[in-house]
Amino acid sequence: MLDTFYIWAKDNGDVLGTIGFLFAMLTMVLTNGKIILQRMRGGPIGADTPFAANTITVPVANGGNGGAVALAGTPTRPPNYGDKMPIAILPPTERGDHSDHFAAGLADDLVADLQQASFATPDMATVTRLVLSGADAATVARDMGVKHVLATSIRRQDDKIRVSAQLIDPTGTVLWSDRYNSAGDDLMAIQENIAKKVADAVANQLKPSLSVRNPDTGQPYSSRAEALVAVSSPKSRFIALMLCLPVLGIFGIHRFYVGRPFTGLLYLFTLGLASFGWIIDTILILFGMFADGKGRPLRIWRHDPLKKAS
Repeated sequence: MLDTFYIWAKDNGDVLGTIGFLFAMLTMVLTNGKIILQRMRGGPIGADTPFAANTITVPVANGGNGGAVALAGTPTRPPNYGDKMPIAILPPTERGDHSDHFAAGLADDLVADLQQASFATPDMATVTRLVLSGADAATVARDMGVKHVLATSIRRQDDKIRVSAQLIDPTGTVLWSDRYNSAGDDLMAIQENIAKKVADAVANQLKPSLSVRNPDTGQPYSSRAEALVAVSSPKSRFIALMLCLPVLGIFGIHRFYVGRPFTGLLYLFTLGLASFGWIIDTILILFGMFADGKGRPLRIWRHDPLKKAS
């Protein structure tokens, strides 16, 4: 009987290999497809987690025009702000009699100070084109993919200057506002002073949202490393890789270890889906894209033995 099976397998090896490859790809898509897609997009890794490997920020709004007419010179998708929280700065509204250069200088100083405070700012020329075309703060927030918009207005009477600032969200709600008064004829010094105060106030307003918080206690994690551990699988990535080595990996032992017994049994009876599934799992573990039974990615090579694994 074994000889007959061997002859049959040898004659149909190409068909069996193709079926095994298709099963491996299907298993990878069903069990790790979401994590792979999120990693490729640079988004949060792992299901239902507030933390991303590259970002500890509030998630940005989706781009697009939402049915509005496309504007010439505007981006087709929001810019990539990296690991920084973006704030769009509207061109200051000029009220009263004052130099046109003051508004432009104030905007430049706001960009510089917010950048120094570790925020990202969209290109001022693009934002200005949106505003001149009639876009309001909510539209600017949507089109630039930001969650906060900073609007300022300037009034002048004799040698007195008042700058009012507002922090607006994508719904048009004013989250914070304040006004700053100054006097004198040194406009550059006034610009720098007011811009610094506005940037500091904005940073203080948004500071709580920059912290990654424990969803159970609501308290911020003490460090980025602690947040990474909290949203990653408690299973060791190193042990999973060792169990995924030849022989053990072909029989799906690593899948039993991470809490995926059903696909482990599938690997056991199909020899790692004709080895294709075993090879793919090895690659996913190496790149930190393999998930445990609860959908949490294995990212930590060696967990702290003093920390209780859940």
